[in-house]
Amino acid sequence: MTGLLRPGWFAGSVSCFLRHLLRFISPRRKIAARNLEIALPDRTPEERRLILRGTYDHLVWVGVEFMALQRDPGQVLKWMEADDASGLDVEGGAIIIAAHVGNWELLAAWLAQSGYKITAIVREPDDAGERDAISEMRARVGVSVLPKTAPMTRAISVLRRGELLGIMPDQHGGVEGIQVPLFGLETSTSKGAAIFAYLTGKPLIPLSSRRISPFRHKITVGAPIEWKHLGSRDETIYGITLLINRAIEGMIREAPDQWLAQHKRFKEHYR
Repeated sequence: MTGLLRPGWFAGSVSCFLRHLLRFISPRRKIAARNLEIALPDRTPEERRLILRGTYDHLVWVGVEFMALQRDPGQVLKWMEADDASGLDVEGGAIIIAAHVGNWELLAAWLAQSGYKITAIVREPDDAGERDAISEMRARVGVSVLPKTAPMTRAISVLRRGELLGIMPDQHGGVEGIQVPLFGLETSTSKGAAIFAYLTGKPLIPLSSRRISPFRHKITVGAPIEWKHLGSRDETIYGITLLINRAIEGMIREAPDQWLAQHKRFKEHYR
């Protein structure tokens, strides 16, 4: 399939079939609807219904676009455009803060194909076949990965080599996370990015993308997140994580129909 997909009628036909199928199945529909209620309380129920439908269409395009990229990874430089990427040109490495908004796989590929050395921290699929396939696809487009279970020293080594470390801390932090507000609700949040910033002093740079149309994306490079040392290490980590969550809130509000709303982000608040 990856050898056949390319921008055009075939990709459009495949995506059309898959979009109708996914809308019909609607996995985790109740979870996604609740997440949108939490994130977008000012939207009407009808608006949130249309946004919810869009999230399923978006998931299909994430996969179709990433598979199509395998033919020629350099295509991503034509598909994605940033008005000003100078914020990424930092000496000594940086921590990239992204979210499951827009096509996060293309965003990482764009960094790699643009000449940045990027290592992404990822949660690997449980299924070995799926894990190997995705790892191979990421390697093909130039993205190095570290599993979330890897020793922290490996991630710090990436930063000390002056490279980019990509993290998407927008998903539930589990038992190892800390309770930090997101859209006004206290919820477990990964503290890894904050710890890396605290230990290394490397800048935290928000990076997001938004699909304008299939195979056409707009990239936004945010200003570095400014944080300061507070009374203790734990207080400082909390403060940094709170600022990261605020940046993620902005990414989601910018393109809610391109958010992975099906994730159980607010586990503490579902009935």
